[in-house]
This record gives sequence, C-alpha cells and structure tokens, in this order.
Amino acid sequence: MFSNERGLFKEAKKAKFLPNIIVAYILAIAFLIGGEILGIVTSKVFKVSLYGSNSIRMMFDLIFSFGFVALVIFTWVKFIEKRNISSVGFSKINFIKKYFMGFISGVVMFSSVVMILGITGHIVIDKTPTAPVGMAALSSVLIILPGWIIQSGTEEILSRGWLMNVLGARYNVKLGLFSSALLFGLLHMFNDNVSVIAIINIIIVGIFLGLYVIKTEDLWGACGLHCAWNWIQGNIFGFEVSGEKISTGSIMKLKLVGDEWFTGGAFGPEAGIAATIVLLAGITVILFRQPKKIIY
Repeated sequence: MFSNERGLFKEAKKAKFLPNIIVAYILAIAFLIGGEILGIVTSKVFKVSLYGSNSIRMMFDLIFSFGFVALVIFTWVKFIEKRNISSVGFSKINFIKKYFMGFISGVVMFSSVVMILGITGHIVIDKTPTAPVGMAALSSVLIILPGWIIQSGTEEILSRGWLMNVLGARYNVKLGLFSSALLFGLLHMFNDNVSVIAIINIIIVGIFLGLYVIKTEDLWGACGLHCAWNWIQGNIFGFEVSGEKISTGSIMKLKLVGDEWFTGGAFGPEAGIAATIVLLAGITVILFRQPKKIIY
C-alpha cells in the first residue's frame, strides 16, 4: 500500500519536475492564492455577485474562488510537469460510480458523527433559525451543491491529487501523506472559531482522505466523500462548516449543546471528539479492508 512504485505515485514520477518539500509547499500556496485572485477578478468582470438569490451567489462564489485554483494546478501539471491531467487521479474508468460511492461514504460518516452527538445528548433542534429550513430551503440546498462539488474537488486536487503524490514520488508515500495532511490542517488555521482540536481533526481528515486515495488509486471517491461531508454538514443538518456559517438554508437546523471539546462548538462538529471517533474508525476501515470493498 505504501509503495511509490504504484498508483498515482508512479504516475507522478513521470513528471519532468518534482519539487522538494519546501518548494512544493510554496507552490501549493501559490496555486491557492493565484487561483483565488484569478477567480475573484473574473467574478468581478462578469459581476456574478449581482445575480440571483443568496444560494446562487454562494454557489458562484465557491465555483469562482476554487475552480480557478484547480485550473492553475492543471496548467502546471500539463505544461510544467508535462504529464496528463488524469495522472492526478482522474481516470475515466467508472468515475461516476467511484464519485457516487465516495459521496455515500461521506453521508454515512458525517451522519455517524451526528448520531453520536444525538445519542450523547449534545444536539437540540434550533427553534430560532436565521435562514430558511425544511422544504422552504430545498431549492437552495440543491442549488449550492455544484459549489460544494468544485470546492471540495479543488481541495482534493491541491492536497491529495498534487502535493501528496509529488512528494510521495520524490521521497516516500508516508512523507507525502503526512505532509499533505499537515498543509490541509494549516490552511484552516485562520478560519473563524478555530481550536486546537479543530486543527488536529482536520489533519486527521487529511490522513483519512489521503489513505482513501492511496487505497483506491484515484481521486474521484475522495472528492465525492469530501463534497458530501461539507454539504450535509451545512445544508442538511445546518451546522457550521469548518467555522463558516452557511446562510443559504438547510433541511434541518440542529444546534450543538454541552461540552465544546466533544461537540466542536462554534466551529462545528469537525472540531469535536465525536468527529475524531468517526475519522479514526474510517482510517481503521481503510487500512484493513480490501480496495474493492471501498470503491465498489
């Protein structure tokens, strides 16, 4: 499983340029900042913030903010590293099925976090929601989904599809895995209401998703899982997503109560021990189950 002579690490070795760890981190941040600037400028030119409802504007915001980051990375891979875009993990073989199975896995995992919080008495229904709830929010919940698809997919492309694989190819798989997970955690350091447990959990998320990519040897499933985790967290259950309030509405609006170290408090469930339990269980499953049981 941890050989860099197979899967996406083998594909990354075909690159004409494999940066060292310092340069790779600098490039990853440059991809992120450069892509976001291009997205902001483009959205300003087309004045997308003036169109439609709050949910439509948020969808466009996610697409433009993150979509151009992905385009920058693809451009680098194609013209500097001189390898196919598919080599970052986007094989066409069964890609819809792989994405869907990853999505279902994300739904199950986050629902498990909610179940633990519910069983332990750390959830109540918010009776004074500030955004639409239930059927009144259904259209908004569906409209925002393409934005989550682009946002989550881009984070996977940057962290797992590119950084993990180029470092794993140059050095070794474990270094690539932990370096990409660390960057993933550091990128969330400046989110609202962040805590030590939040950063630790996000690093654990990075390890979990990295192992998922290593085991399945593609990026589709991880993209689907990441998308589902964010979408149902914010737009189905009504929690904050990595500290960010989702103002577009949700199917239900749940409120966290009790010890913040367990629930995650204002950052959302990602910053609580309940999420840690589910993530560690997910890592255990990936390490000890066969690949076909994960993606098929």
